[in-house]
Amino acid sequence: MKFLPTSSRLSRKLLIILAGVTVLTGASGAAAILVGRDVLLGPVVDRLSGVACTTVTTVRLERDGQQWLRKYVRSDARDGEARIKTALRVAGAVSNNEEADLYQVILLDAAGPVNRADMRGRAIGAEVLFARDPSIIPGMTAPFVARYTDGKPAENGEFYGERKELSLDEIKAIVTAMQEREDCIDPNAAEGTVTAKSGHGEEEGGHEAPAEGHAAGEGSREVAASGH
Repeated sequence: MKFLPTSSRLSRKLLIILAGVTVLTGASGAAAILVGRDVLLGPVVDRLSGVACTTVTTVRLERDGQQWLRKYVRSDARDGEARIKTALRVAGAVSNNEEADLYQVILLDAAGPVNRADMRGRAIGAEVLFARDPSIIPGMTAPFVARYTDGKPAENGEFYGERKELSLDEIKAIVTAMQEREDCIDPNAAEGTVTAKSGHGEEEGGHEAPAEGHAAGEGSREVAASGH
């Protein structure tokens, strides 16, 4: 019985020490309990479905009788996972509203290039390709290709981090968990679409729609574009 008071005192001291450590090193966790995780980490919808974005331009390409739709968008997302989720969300929204054999979404940083010819290489923060029938698209073996550059963009909007490609299981998990499936805001929507000159093909920007990441080369013809 003599040991009980001593043991009790030690337990109280230990609890006080642990409480102090929690305050010093686990303040964010305590704050999350008090004010809610969404206040600290952002709304759940942003984490699951990406972030807001703005349409730069949408281009339709005709290649060997196929219709390829390429959409350039901008976002100020600083996180690679947020960028790829945004691109996947937009690809889904576009495919629900537009008919095409291949859909390609290219996500740029808010500080990225203005000219479409420069919207390639390190300017691309995330890219998604989607084809309902990938067997008819050269170079595609699965319905989705999703890749992004990890890390924050430089001041000029270029990305220099590690390039990552998602597995089909990862893509499925992200798309299934999405609560929002909205497209980007299009500042030029009221202006409609404009006809672009034929013959420029893929040389003016982006990766090739199939996974190789090169220009589309011969056989492509730009048939329409919207935006700038």
